[in-house]
Amino acid sequence: MEYGILSLLPPILAIVIAIVTRQTILSLFIGVWLGSTIISSWNPFVGFTYSITDVVIPSIADPWNAGLLLLVTLAGGFVNILRVTGGARAFAEVATKKVNTRKKAQNFVWGSSFLFSYTEPVLILGTVTRPITDKVKVSRVKLAYILDSMGSPLAAMSPISSYGPFITGLIATQLTVLGLSDNPWSLFIQMIPYNLYGLFAMIGVLFVVNLNLDIGPMYKAEMRAMETGELYGKDDKLMIDESVEEEMMVSNTKADIFSFLIPMVLLMGTIFTVIFWTGNIGENGFRGAFLNSNIVLSIICGFIAGAVGGIVYAKLRYRTSLIYLFDELTNGILKLMIVPLILVMAWSIGSIASTMGLGTYITELVGNYLPAFLVPLVIFIIGALIAFATGSSWGVFAIMIPIAVPMAASMDINLALAIGAVISGGLFGDHCSPISDTTIMSSTGAAADHIEHVRTQLPYALVIATASGIGFLSAGLTQNVFVGLIVTAIVLLVALYLLNRRVKRRDSNVLINKEVIS
Repeated sequence: MEYGILSLLPPILAIVIAIVTRQTILSLFIGVWLGSTIISSWNPFVGFTYSITDVVIPSIADPWNAGLLLLVTLAGGFVNILRVTGGARAFAEVATKKVNTRKKAQNFVWGSSFLFSYTEPVLILGTVTRPITDKVKVSRVKLAYILDSMGSPLAAMSPISSYGPFITGLIATQLTVLGLSDNPWSLFIQMIPYNLYGLFAMIGVLFVVNLNLDIGPMYKAEMRAMETGELYGKDDKLMIDESVEEEMMVSNTKADIFSFLIPMVLLMGTIFTVIFWTGNIGENGFRGAFLNSNIVLSIICGFIAGAVGGIVYAKLRYRTSLIYLFDELTNGILKLMIVPLILVMAWSIGSIASTMGLGTYITELVGNYLPAFLVPLVIFIIGALIAFATGSSWGVFAIMIPIAVPMAASMDINLALAIGAVISGGLFGDHCSPISDTTIMSSTGAAADHIEHVRTQLPYALVIATASGIGFLSAGLTQNVFVGLIVTAIVLLVALYLLNRRVKRRDSNVLINKEVIS
């Protein structure tokens, strides 16, 4: 059955209620319930039952989703072990000897994310760097923005992440159907410079940090942090309860850097070991191992090995009770239980959107009669709308690559350009959607208010998306990647500069008015 414009109602309602009430889980469930009610012939009672039995429970039971839930909960245990053994503090103390200014700290977070390019570096990196950014008075929402900007955009361009094999597999399927001889991995690499939103989401952070180009509500949050030391608003609902997160040392002995290094080395070493094992590196080679490996299992094993390593070192070094350490491992898992609940609701509303044919409806709205130079821009816009409504970039990739690749082939458009437009659209919608799992985990990693993170990040996402859209139009006209990159960079810099001047001027006028009144 086709639901047409009704397919827009569940995600839109969920997003609006979330922004107004700041109750994420409740808002998402209301959206799921509305969609289920529509599917159930507008019967709200049958719709409620359908929500549970046919949407929420299958979302949990999906193997990929179940694996991600386990990954997220184990991440909570791992990061809590880093905290209670003093590893995170020891790292922060070493790092802050060099990273001692706001600008250095923000650049440090940006650069450190490349160490975690095998996955979205939001939870671990946020936990490790939060003490550093707190010390130099970087607001929590600014940290969340940097984490989010370096999360899925970086992972989507990394061949050793779960994104790379997934995207490449979708490309390979279309090449086979069309009888094309292009190498899917080569197209994946060629796509990277055409992934304008992903690239400039990352580059945009460098512009904002090093040129002091904060805009919108982020400017106010940063000014508050610098002037008052308040890293978040008084009414903010932090994703991690800081009232029970005061640093606890397991001994009177000051924690050393090995409390950090041993868990991290075990984490990374185990991840790559399991990747090579599950991907059968002996038969498939280095590249083939990543293509055939179980990335989620690898990261889960890494968290377990890292946590156990931290526990064993704390036991040997500080003679700490194993019972206490394992209690803290469990406590870390429990502290993040809200995140799995939000993820389940986000997946559920994505499932509702898929059942109601949201992607097909938005695609058909645009129509099939487009000039070739407009196709990349339109693909980018459609992908962004679908990702924003569903909170899933992966769903966009699965929906749009089978549409974009045949369309580009039939219209003699650069395949890498069309694929880059799909990836960019998915990343933009995912980046600014309050129901995106990456956005949720970024808020968690930064211990920020989730809705405040969305609100402060949205202006940057919109500016980068606008610049990328103009870049795709330019690239579509010229079929030249360098033109798209140059145009996007210029538009982005000019827009950030003008918006920054505007917010500073407005702030100055407010101060002048206050002085006049007083």
